[in-house]
Amino acid sequence: MRPTDGADRVVRLLDLVASVGGDGLSVGDAARALEVHPSTASRLLGTLEGSGMVERDTSSRRFRLGARILGLAASAVQRLPIVSQARTQLEELSSVTAETANLAILDRLHVVYVDQVTPAQTVVMASWVGRRSPVHASSSGKVLVAFGDPRTREALLRPGRRLEALTPRTVTDPAALAALLDQVRRRGYASSGGELEEGLISIAAPVLVDGRAVAAVSVSGPSFRLPPRDLPGLARHVMDAATAVGHRMAGRSSAAPRRSIG
Repeated sequence: MRPTDGADRVVRLLDLVASVGGDGLSVGDAARALEVHPSTASRLLGTLEGSGMVERDTSSRRFRLGARILGLAASAVQRLPIVSQARTQLEELSSVTAETANLAILDRLHVVYVDQVTPAQTVVMASWVGRRSPVHASSSGKVLVAFGDPRTREALLRPGRRLEALTPRTVTDPAALAALLDQVRRRGYASSGGELEEGLISIAAPVLVDGRAVAAVSVSGPSFRLPPRDLPGLARHVMDAATAVGHRMAGRSSAAPRRSIG
């Protein structure tokens, strides 16, 4: 085995642990995914556990991301230029809408939430920072695909690709999703109504630099606080915030022009 093979396996293993979420990854699942003997998978996971990169549940014996890698990720996120550039707009957006404002970037066919601002009067059960979500199920993912590299859209809608249904409302039909992405590009924002999580409403707009989306700004909240009649107004605020961040990223004035939504 070449030295780079071992490094590649470690990277793939960390991706696997991150992707399985709360249930954790078993040694058997890791061995099958990496196409190695279970003893090899167990040794790799043991090494990562010893370094604090992953941790093992004492009852299920499954592995989850450890505190050390979460700390490294948080440190890296804070150093992203887009985080510092967007923070003021996220704070203003959260204040104006009285809802949670998020900033997300693209990671292949997932979005990663890199910053979040919540209103002082709102109780938030969990932070979305560091969370990964499939692009087809989230408003941020839709705008990042619609306004991003065409190759990402091609990969997402590739014939034979199975789109996971996270809730009964998740759009999994490729043709329907393609039409939805076209609509997102025409109107300048995307919405998600219970497609990622039951009862969760979100609206996102792209942060554009040289015409290409580099991030997405969104507002999210429970459906009982965000009825359909309020969404067009929220969309205006989100688009203005995203435009201001894009101007700042490009070194221009942060003043965002108002947009009309038909």
